Amino acid sequence: MAQVLKPAVRRLIVEKAGAVFSSQGYHAATVSAIAARAGVAVGTVYTYFPSKLHLLYAVYSPWLMERLDELAARADAAKTPRAKIKAIVVGLWRDTPTQNPGLANSLMEALATADPAKGKVEPLLVKSEKRLAAILAKALPRSRRRFADALVGNLLLMAYDGYVINRRLGDLRDYAKLADIVADLLLGRAENGG
Repeated sequence: MAQVLKPAVRRLIVEKAGAVFSSQGYHAATVSAIAARAGVAVGTVYTYFPSKLHLLYAVYSPWLMERLDELAARADAAKTPRAKIKAIVVGLWRDTPTQNPGLANSLMEALATADPAKGKVEPLLVKSEKRLAAILAKALPRSRRRFADALVGNLLLMAYDGYVINRRLGDLRDYAKLADIVADLLLGRAENGG
């Protein structure tokens, strides 16, 4: 007979896993420690999640989508296209990695050592690229919306991954200047008075 899965138990496991990944990182986190914090058996965790990586995605994916929603709100609140783009870039590259550095680094750890033959657990990158493209489309003037592409979202997210790792190592950059450069690239000469 199949076990009945309970949403409340799943939520509890995800919540406790988030705390463990955030404080210990992906490699140091164990399913045993997560199970103990959740007050369930290790086998119960595996009933809900086929692997530690699946569990990490269950924590990280909604967290990242919330951060992207925050970026969208910040961009919407900005007055000019330039200010909107800067809000997106600074928010993604500087602020998001600081909101939960342990969790952000956990995904980098996990993906760096994941078995390439198994592929990704879910299409989080593609979903995030599309979300960023939609945020950019609202931020850019009509004449520049062709740059609101999922590939530009990919570029911004790949840079985000690097900034997550480098923040952990104390290698910080001038994010405002970087945001100005990205705004110049996306807005082009006409939108920048040139």
